[in-house]
Amino acid sequence: MGKRVLVTGGHGFIGSFVVRRLLARGYSVRCLVRKTSRTHRVDDLDVEKVFGDILDPDSLAAASAGCQACIHLAGISSYAAMDKPYARPTIVDGSRNVFQAAKDAGMERVVYTSSTVIHGSHDPSRVADEDSPFQLAGSGLTYAESKHDTEGIVDDFVAGGLDIVVTLPTETYGPNDDEFLTTGYLKEAITSWPALATKGGTMFGHVDDVAEGIVLALEKGTAGERYILGAENATIRDIIALTLDVAGKKKPILVMPTGLTKFVVRTLHNLGLPSPEHPNAIDYGTLYCFVSSDKAQRELGWKPRSGRETIEDTVRWLREAGHI
Repeated sequence: MGKRVLVTGGHGFIGSFVVRRLLARGYSVRCLVRKTSRTHRVDDLDVEKVFGDILDPDSLAAASAGCQACIHLAGISSYAAMDKPYARPTIVDGSRNVFQAAKDAGMERVVYTSSTVIHGSHDPSRVADEDSPFQLAGSGLTYAESKHDTEGIVDDFVAGGLDIVVTLPTETYGPNDDEFLTTGYLKEAITSWPALATKGGTMFGHVDDVAEGIVLALEKGTAGERYILGAENATIRDIIALTLDVAGKKKPILVMPTGLTKFVVRTLHNLGLPSPEHPNAIDYGTLYCFVSSDKAQRELGWKPRSGRETIEDTVRWLREAGHI
């Protein structure tokens, strides 16, 4: 209690909930932001903002000075950015820079936020856990491959004496996702006709629960260990069906054929024509990221709300914010 925690990406969707959780527990919070960052989610909070970039080691060294811990969330968040030339350097090199700055500053712990996309596959019967092997090598999915490679860097730093705990959020829904990073397709399902779904599936959870899991990892996690954070596994079709039920909407759900959908969406994108989704969203939305969060619940005492409660809160926010 009272420790100063550096949070990278603290102004983001998940990050802002993490910052609020830290402040409620009595931590002092320093947020690393770029001069172009939209910080509206944390502008009303008692946090110290310092300018810097995870690709700038000098700025990280300055931001890390005097901090006892770091929660690293900064990285690539939008589907459109996942295959850009800067995606891999941001994820891999940026994380390495954060870990090195934390080590040089003598921090007690780093919590690195990875993603359960590294446990994605094309097998709907597979339910992965923290120790399951990577299935997407050579897939060309830059984001997933970069996140996986970064976990190797984590292991190297842990072997070198730095205390790092890894959290792996699942698909995360909830209030204040005003950039529609994950709630966008729920909004589209409610407002479009028919509702469209891909042939894929994922575990999903509430943003505030994910934030709580990340803070619990800081406080109770074991160095070098991974913790998956999510509530329920469901197909994309079932998530949309639940969303429509909660929103009180009755309409058909069209599950799109994977191969044809990828071809059409990629072609429209390449031609600069309107498309129902970004091609990267289809690539990831046709994976099955079914996982188990038993370890986080058992070892961290983490207790997520149900999938229905998660969707209910998300739909409530979409309605109150005037998005539906």
